[in-house]
Amino acid sequence: MIEHRIAPMHLEVREDGRTLVGTAVPYGVETRIGRYTERFAFGAFADARPEDVPLMAVHDHESLPIGRAFSLTETPAGLEAELRVSQTQRGDEVLALVKDGAATGLSVGFVPVEDRWNQDRTIVERIKARLVELSITAFPAYADARILAVRQKQESVRRIRLNLARRR
Repeated sequence: MIEHRIAPMHLEVREDGRTLVGTAVPYGVETRIGRYTERFAFGAFADARPEDVPLMAVHDHESLPIGRAFSLTETPAGLEAELRVSQTQRGDEVLALVKDGAATGLSVGFVPVEDRWNQDRTIVERIKARLVELSITAFPAYADARILAVRQKQESVRRIRLNLARRR
């Protein structure tokens, strides 16, 4: 079963105006999910391959993707993603909402592979998970999972990492 987790995002635009950059999943950050608290361990998505990860709008699996992951990088802070929004009607609509700040969440769709629960099963740490998709959405679950930029062409990711470091 695919599970979804949503977090807010910050944006920056590349020259092409179609590349989103941000933290897809923060590591070590706890959030309440129904009756339990969840956090992802560093390396939980180490096996994720960007070419296998579509970008969706609000986990709408009935529609075609609006783009795909271009790059996925594990950092101590979390899984960083570069996402390419396709030049389609739906992609353009979602990108406009992102640029306007109306869509502020980045959400991850995943299948748990290996979990570590506490004794009373109130806290789970996701040790390993299969990344199924990423989605742009309006309502976040993880405050640190953010789109940091809508980037243009080959602008350096350093700028984004500096922004992350300043927030901590």
